[in-house]
Amino acid sequence: MDHKKKFAAETVLKLQQSLAEVPPYQATELSKQQTVRTLSPQIFALRSKGYSWTAVAAMLSERGVPVSVAALRTYLRRVREEAADEKPRAQAKRPRDVRADTRQPERLPPTTPASAASAETPPATKPPQPSGPAASAAAVHTTAPGTRREQEPRRSTFAVRPDTKDI
Repeated sequence: MDHKKKFAAETVLKLQQSLAEVPPYQATELSKQQTVRTLSPQIFALRSKGYSWTAVAAMLSERGVPVSVAALRTYLRRVREEAADEKPRAQAKRPRDVRADTRQPERLPPTTPASAASAETPPATKPPQPSGPAASAAAVHTTAPGTRREQEPRRSTFAVRPDTKDI
């Protein structure tokens, strides 16, 4: 026994036509959030005219939509977030290092290492070395020119004192 009901094609076509002719749904009641969403262009206009959140919430409450300042701001933040999600976003910013790779590299004439060093910077002279115990500590931290020098460890100003018996 086949309990599946079959429908005539003509009946389905009539149903399609009648459903297509149904007017758009008009809600008879809106929630507080839906009301604020519907009124958001006017609320944003009031804010751009200089009205405070408190004044806007008071106006809405006087006119039949009791809403707190916090709720009003929350509802409008959601409206802005929804609008931002619907907008097509511009191409995301690329990280700085990737952007640098997309540019054409500058073409420099080929040079030999000796001529490149002499053309760009004068030969480095060695600074005079101090003598004594401070000289050995300074010698440990000297680095080549143009590189970062390691910082010496910080010295604490905390001094340990012996316990006292006044406790």
